[in-house]
Amino acid sequence: MLARYPEPQPEKLDEAAEREIALLKDLTNACRTLRAEMNVAPSQKLPLLIQGERARLAPFVPYLTALARLSEVVIVEGALPAAGAPVSIVGDYRLMLKIEVNMSAERERLHKERLRLEAEIAKARGRLDNPGFVERAPPLIVAQEKERLARFAATLEKVNEQLQRLA
Repeated sequence: MLARYPEPQPEKLDEAAEREIALLKDLTNACRTLRAEMNVAPSQKLPLLIQGERARLAPFVPYLTALARLSEVVIVEGALPAAGAPVSIVGDYRLMLKIEVNMSAERERLHKERLRLEAEIAKARGRLDNPGFVERAPPLIVAQEKERLARFAATLEKVNEQLQRLA
């Protein structure tokens, strides 16, 4: 309690290290997003294919394996193999989980998700197109409904992209 409050030391900041950690965070988040898109349980370990420069990506492999719950990370110098799995892009890198996809079941799942999202979008548009709702509802509620509509529309766009890739 009697010690002085620590003073900032800008000379100890390492911009290069911060960029490296930011890239690792982005790669980890992309892996987790791919898992979520494919409805893969976090406990299931999968291999990851990543297209990019080996020298740049190799130091990240042990961290990605642990943080994104991967069984292995394969760095591909050329193009990723053509598969039905979704691909995520982080900067100059392309990531793809190596997973066997039951195409018909995945199409059916995405179709059901698209129908659900279209119903939610119609419901939100119905509220926002109703002048009585917009005039009487508090501005915060109207703003939340607009945000909800935008979020559903963005998700629907992603689902439609996945359906096109599977077609």
